[in-house]
Amino acid sequence: MDRRLKLRHFQCFLAAARSRYLREAAVSLNITQAAVTKTLNELEQIVGHALMVRDRSGVKLTHQGELFFHYAAAGMASLEQGYDGLQADPSAPRIEVRLGVLPTVAARFLPRATSRFLEETRRSVNFSLLTGHNQHLLELLHRGKVDLVVARIGSPDDMQQLEFKHLYAEPLVLVARAGHPLCQGGRVRLRDVSGYPFLLPPVDTRIRPLVEQALTNLGIPMPGTVIETVSNTFGRSFLRGSDAVWMISYGVVEDYIEAGLLTLLADPIENTSDPVGVIRRQDQEMDAATRQITQILLSQTRHLRPLGH
Repeated sequence: MDRRLKLRHFQCFLAAARSRYLREAAVSLNITQAAVTKTLNELEQIVGHALMVRDRSGVKLTHQGELFFHYAAAGMASLEQGYDGLQADPSAPRIEVRLGVLPTVAARFLPRATSRFLEETRRSVNFSLLTGHNQHLLELLHRGKVDLVVARIGSPDDMQQLEFKHLYAEPLVLVARAGHPLCQGGRVRLRDVSGYPFLLPPVDTRIRPLVEQALTNLGIPMPGTVIETVSNTFGRSFLRGSDAVWMISYGVVEDYIEAGLLTLLADPIENTSDPVGVIRRQDQEMDAATRQITQILLSQTRHLRPLGH
């Protein structure tokens, strides 16, 4: 390996790739943005490839950058684990991590993120995980019952004294079981959707207004039979055994669609992508553990972020 490569090159590259913004990378490394830019330019000159495309919308990895990120992240994690192992104090206090997450996040990202967190920490951990709808999670955060939540951005009142760090956004989709009567004979007639039982999020949830607006945009009248629920597990199971229809975030049903168990009745619905991010209280210092789990989530979801985020 080229001897000109230093630890700071890897640290700058990983921080910029994970945050997607040079300014945020500079803050996390406690250096200036100019220093980050200089270090990244040095790195690209040493390796002989453009690793990032940088513009006003942020940072996007090139093909070579994606490859370098994979190995650089793994190598840095191994180095940190080795150092932590030498520094570990068996009598050190147990790490406390209290997270509140949306059910989608709990099923889709948290298992792998938690495994990686435990591998990197190498200390005793008390990992507390609570799930619930968006409003409930923000209330828990305000009351100090959790240290961090992964949820959708709330109303201005809900977000007072809170800091939101974007992870990803995904659109709403309209789905039913494979072989649903609406799918017979070719083209789906959306106006007929309202004749079937319809799963909706409750009125007081953050996503309900988006669903109602999407129905209007698709020309679908409000269904006569409505089942209100925030249970993704119930929704997926109920759809597979009934003729019900469901409008829900794509991530909730992605695996079921790919497995052929559920089918899309319409293309992903435009202008319904609701941002999901890590939210914390501004008056609470982010400790090493919450900072670590945040960086892991940023790393895992960065490929889901649309351009400009």
